[in-house]
Amino acid sequence: MVLQIHNRESIMKLLTRNEIDLVIMGHTPDTIDCVATAFATNPLGIISAPEHPLSRRRNAPMAILNDQEFVVRESGSGTRQAMERLFVEHGIKPQIVMEMPSNETIKQAVMAGMGLSFLSLRTIRHELASGHLVLLNIEGLPIVRHWHVTHLASKRLSPAASVLKSFLIEEAGPLVTIWA
Repeated sequence: MVLQIHNRESIMKLLTRNEIDLVIMGHTPDTIDCVATAFATNPLGIISAPEHPLSRRRNAPMAILNDQEFVVRESGSGTRQAMERLFVEHGIKPQIVMEMPSNETIKQAVMAGMGLSFLSLRTIRHELASGHLVLLNIEGLPIVRHWHVTHLASKRLSPAASVLKSFLIEEAGPLVTIWA
């Protein structure tokens, strides 16, 4: 078994070409015949450095994010797509100051005061707990989505892939610690 980490766009290509057995993804494909089972929550929110002026606001309206500087995931990322959908729904026009393909580098950039970001809170739980990052208190956030284990409907899973899929569905949800 080989573990690969890619953005959504790359994963969708691999899935379409039947080059991958199982995929863990947030938003399941609607253009490919897949079997997708939710197994854990995936809360997404806006984060900042503790010194950022918005870090002290409470129940701030979503409109406060207009014209704020954002460090974001690259185009093709599922997190980026979720952020863009949210911002379009609320008429938010952020200033994208930097794109990065890694949550780790985004966290470092936000901690350095380079801007806000929209990330899965599961990826930043330690930084939130230590006070290195702050979850902004914005009305309607965080949004809670789900992680899904996904494969082509026509895929005959190997024994190892079947066991992994069963484990994720039956056991993994409670193992993913709460974000706050």
